[in-house]
Amino acid sequence: MATLSACLICRDEAANLPAWLKAVAPVADEVVALDSGSADDSVAILKAAGALVTFRAWSGYADQRNHCADLATGDWILFLDADERPDETLRQALAALKSGPEPRERAFELAYKIFFFGRHLRHGGFFGERHLRLYRRGAARWDRREVHERLAAEGPVGLLPGFVEHHSYATVGQYLARMDRYSAEAAWQMHAAGKTATGLAAWSHAAWAFVNRYGLRLGFLDGFEGYLAARLEALYTLTKYARLRELARGVKDGPA
Repeated sequence: MATLSACLICRDEAANLPAWLKAVAPVADEVVALDSGSADDSVAILKAAGALVTFRAWSGYADQRNHCADLATGDWILFLDADERPDETLRQALAALKSGPEPRERAFELAYKIFFFGRHLRHGGFFGERHLRLYRRGAARWDRREVHERLAAEGPVGLLPGFVEHHSYATVGQYLARMDRYSAEAAWQMHAAGKTATGLAAWSHAAWAFVNRYGLRLGFLDGFEGYLAARLEALYTLTKYARLRELARGVKDGPA
């Protein structure tokens, strides 16, 4: 039978880890966690569950993920963030992958269900997301980017049944705290690529983000949470391009 390593990069994820560990336990032969300096009980929770926990100073998403994968010994590597949990159908598919014949695929995409503030968003462009998160050890590496790093695989890629339930944000405050970091990193990434932005561009990108998610992609059908998600995504877009505009003017900024 093939083995599977559940890999995680984390910092201050104590609130999410118990549910994450419970969700991956039925299919994970080992849990490998790379912590970048948690001040809460994250490390203690992981160690109590039998995880291999290693400290590494933060060096970027791709670097951290690649280093974590290098510590894993499983035949298959499953990368999920602390707020991402496989549902029962996906767990069954992972168990079948481990016990069945060797597939031709070297990596698999996983379908996502996005939860904002406790509600599953079925519209607004949030439903139907797929991300490459499972691969044969040695068959993929993470490409270095500041935000939303990409996993690049060698060989055929398939899709497993089931869903990853992504509990993105529990509160508005949590969203705003992460938005500060993500928008700063995204602006730096665009600036390094030679991109610029005007005030009009920042406004138009933000306006389009809201109209697209809430109107064209029917986000209004998800009630107040759909409205809030569209508004906050538009705010993130505005902040990202406004920070890019600042960088183009020589104003150095970073997350608070």
